[in-house]
Amino acid sequence: MTQSAFNESSSLTQGLEALRRWIETRQFAGYEPFDLLNSPYLSGAWARKALPAILFIQAGKRFAGLRLRQALKIPPSRNPKALGLCLSAYCDLAQAGYDVSAQAEWLKHELIRLRSPNEAEYCWGYDWDYVSLRGSRLPAFAPNCIASYFCGTAMMEMYKVFADAEALEIAESVARFLASRLNRSFESPDELCFSYTPWDRTQIYNSSALAAVFLARVGSLREDQEYLSLANKAMVFLQRGQLESGGWYYGRLRRQRWIDGFHTSYNVCALLDYERISGDRTFNEAMLLGHRYYRTTFFTAEGAPRYFHDRTFPIDIHACSQAILHFTAFSAIDPAALERAWKTFHWTLGNMASPDGSFYYQRHRLWIPAPRAHAGQPLTITVGLERPPVSQVHRHTIDRN
Repeated sequence: MTQSAFNESSSLTQGLEALRRWIETRQFAGYEPFDLLNSPYLSGAWARKALPAILFIQAGKRFAGLRLRQALKIPPSRNPKALGLCLSAYCDLAQAGYDVSAQAEWLKHELIRLRSPNEAEYCWGYDWDYVSLRGSRLPAFAPNCIASYFCGTAMMEMYKVFADAEALEIAESVARFLASRLNRSFESPDELCFSYTPWDRTQIYNSSALAAVFLARVGSLREDQEYLSLANKAMVFLQRGQLESGGWYYGRLRRQRWIDGFHTSYNVCALLDYERISGDRTFNEAMLLGHRYYRTTFFTAEGAPRYFHDRTFPIDIHACSQAILHFTAFSAIDPAALERAWKTFHWTLGNMASPDGSFYYQRHRLWIPAPRAHAGQPLTITVGLERPPVSQVHRHTIDRN
């Protein structure tokens, strides 16, 4: 092993162990940027009205730190999406030789406990009420596509790594939720878009694409042609929404016309995952175009992930971890990808890590807002480089220029 490789391995191990101690000491609970309405002082209906709710949530995200959350008696939360990310990460650690079966089993049962109520199939939402500046409203634990995708994917990983039959049954239930409860916000004979929740008709590219990947994964395992057909149609929708540059707007509505890094990566990785799962190379050109756009647009010379295509700040921990996952996923087909993953890892460890082993969720040009990031997303930073190489199905290469 070269000195450089030894240093990289050492920094990875140290970062991973420090983060695991922080997460496990707190029993996978932490504060969320959007959790201010979990305060008992803000539990009344008045705080859920559009204007005060937006003001509280945005203040909690942008300015309110740990002391204010403690003063408002906001309890540390276990966000199902974060727990799903943790479970996937622990499955990766198990494949890398770590003895984490007890933690994985605990996380599985906690996700079972936190499933969305009053739903026939397994699905998940966030553990806080949310009202957005753009009009979306989600009550706590109301199911949505993204949380259900990440939790369902964790169950698929649990089945793959630990041969857990119950986890597979849950994953199949998630697939039924995605196929039957999400609306077809747009549908034609050859394309469709899944909605974000069962109660809207949004046309958001990344959430629809991730639902398609999950259906393709379950459909491939169970040889379910209906799921595979739905996944293909959603990929057609994603391909046709791609801009000439290689990127995507967040969604089809005029108010959704922004382009950010981690949602762009979600789209590109969805195309890669779909091709790997199905063997269908129809969308290969769109995938490669998206990957080139992502790697040349969303990073500074130092390896910091830029938030938007036209400006850097705020730098978000979500973008950091997704970048590492993205480049490790593409390492089999892009000779420079693994080097890029390490570059972003070292930048993140040097600029987003707290001395106690946790990570800050954002860095602005002049300040770092609290709270610290929840456990799930930063754990993927360190685990992404521990996971085994992706399938060698992809033999083509990408122009390094």
